Amino acid sequence: MPTSSQVNVTTTAVVIVAATGFDQTACLHNLGGGAIYLGGSNVTTANGYKFDNGDKLTVLVGDHEALYAIAASGSHTVAVLTQIN
Repeated sequence: MPTSSQVNVTTTAVVIVAATGFDQTACLHNLGGGAIYLGGSNVTTANGYKFDNGDKLTVLVGDHEALYAIAASGSHTVAVLTQIN
């Protein structure tokens, strides 16, 4: 069963896809405010994957793994739809 949420991303790394015991497909949409950066728990604006305002992305998140996001400044919203595989 898919799970949907909207996550507020700021200058502190936040979990946008929580770890489970299963692989997950995550569909992400950066709803606005500017670029954010995706990665592991150590994500920064220097080492993260840049996810621009308005971008959409589908990514596989492995079992027992989580996906984090951080913003360079301000507050940004990301829509997240996850499905356990």
